[in-house]
Amino acid sequence: MYLCLGSNIEPRRHLARAVAELRLRFDVVAVSRTYRTAPVGDTKQADFFNLAACIDTDLPPGDVQEELRAIESLLGRRRDPRRPSGPRTADLDLVLVPGVVGRFGRLELPSPLVEREAFVAIPLADLAPELPHPVAGTSLREVAQAAAARSSRPPVPVAEGPSR
Repeated sequence: MYLCLGSNIEPRRHLARAVAELRLRFDVVAVSRTYRTAPVGDTKQADFFNLAACIDTDLPPGDVQEELRAIESLLGRRRDPRRPSGPRTADLDLVLVPGVVGRFGRLELPSPLVEREAFVAIPLADLAPELPHPVAGTSLREVAQAAAARSSRPPVPVAEGPSR
């Protein structure tokens, strides 16, 4: 299962804590590089730091997403309905499960963000460049290249990120 993590409030600290919390709950197989990303939608805020992680678990997707919401809460995530894309300490989402397509409650897999947003596609491609997107059929590398080409400010690697 592939996750996308992001933060723009003390991002180094919060992403490091998020990865540590993931390691307590799941078998973390891999963590991508960290990228600095321009905010999408609500642009009057600090840049985000984003990364991807691959976990191994027997939990169903909906339960994984609930665990991710618990980590967000632990890290002080507050959802402001007036600014749904506003600043946040942590944003963790299950975005891709190889071969799985469908809805699991409010969770859609693969997340439409995988194909649409470079901040999701590029870190995922770090982890599994040849993995086929279960809907598009193209590799995550190709999905990332297309998303980057559409981006006015593609994500750039950060020198230091959370420990892998």
